[in-house]
Amino acid sequence: MLKVSKALVAVALIMACVASVDAADKGAKKKKGNKKQANVTIQALNLPDSIELSDEQKEKVAALKKEYTPKFAALQKKNREILTDEQVKARRTAMKEAKDAGKKGKELRDAVNAALNLSDDQEKQMKEVTGEIRKLNAEVTGKLEGILTADQYAKIKKPAKGKKAKKKNS
Repeated sequence: MLKVSKALVAVALIMACVASVDAADKGAKKKKGNKKQANVTIQALNLPDSIELSDEQKEKVAALKKEYTPKFAALQKKNREILTDEQVKARRTAMKEAKDAGKKGKELRDAVNAALNLSDDQEKQMKEVTGEIRKLNAEVTGKLEGILTADQYAKIKKPAKGKKAKKKNS
């Protein structure tokens, strides 16, 4: 049961990454080649508006985006290639229906995962790609921590800790 839960979480994380790329792809279907890379969102570099960066920090963050966007784009492409066209359509439909039904978080991921009906091989491939994405995110986050001040970095970490604390108390 634990393995199944871990697999579902891994698939959900991958789908979240792919969903952001799919949404970006809708607006960029006519573009070809490396132009799609500009639509890749690197979550670790998606800083809240409450963080004001100096010009030097902006340059360093832009350099990180330039360095890591092709790497994330390659992983997202690899992730998209795991699913069949039918599974991609099923994921989109399930995602829309679940969101329309007001589902969020784990409930949303579970609904989408159920619609995918992944084979064992696909689950294995998804886990591998998810691991690579996590590793890359950790690398970016480490470099970002070196760019931001302690106060700026605390603004990124604070909401996540607050959410965990709320869950523990309820």
